[in-house]
Amino acid sequence: MSLNQLMVIDPAAITPSIEAYNRISKVAPLPVTYHLPALYNTDSLFSEYKNNLVNGIIILGSATSVNNTNIWQNKIVEILLDASKNNIPILGLCYGHQLIGKVFGGKVEPLWNGQIKQGNRLVHLKESSMWGELKSGQLLYSHQDGVTKVPHGFNVIASSDMVPIEAIASENKPIWGFQAHLEATNSFVKEHKMGPKGIQESFDFGHRLLDSFLFSLK
Repeated sequence: MSLNQLMVIDPAAITPSIEAYNRISKVAPLPVTYHLPALYNTDSLFSEYKNNLVNGIIILGSATSVNNTNIWQNKIVEILLDASKNNIPILGLCYGHQLIGKVFGGKVEPLWNGQIKQGNRLVHLKESSMWGELKSGQLLYSHQDGVTKVPHGFNVIASSDMVPIEAIASENKPIWGFQAHLEATNSFVKEHKMGPKGIQESFDFGHRLLDSFLFSLK
């Protein structure tokens, strides 16, 4: 018998986000499956998506740009479009956010002359049915690209002094994207050699936002 489940798609091209997945699997109110299409293959993606009742999808970050051409990204896009058609909730984080922006007709470009910037920054969220009332908090980031044109049918729901399009949400589908790493854990901080300043605050705020998506799933 197929069970309702959450798919975590990790497009990591260098280091998998296993610690973030473990945290998600502990918090999520339904079983979670983990997929590494760039480092492994896309077989598990389609096996799980076609043979089980998928009630949510999270697409994590990647060192790869969504503007690159590769087969595994095309496979994620196939699932993303079908899930959208079937109103399956989707949350994209960093690379996932940018992929949502591009797939639905927006534009993704380098923000800082091709340089990767990282750290934590103050992000301001608008009131949302998913995240609740207007709020602000520190979030961790590591990226060079960003959504520079919002897709038709999407709204900007968060911004910062550094990035005007920090988060987007579909007007009529359960689809959200965040440029920052809401899922970040200690392994993310160590991998990116970040200092301790503001890290715990960023964890707390990011995890609360991510958990809001998890708790909305059935």
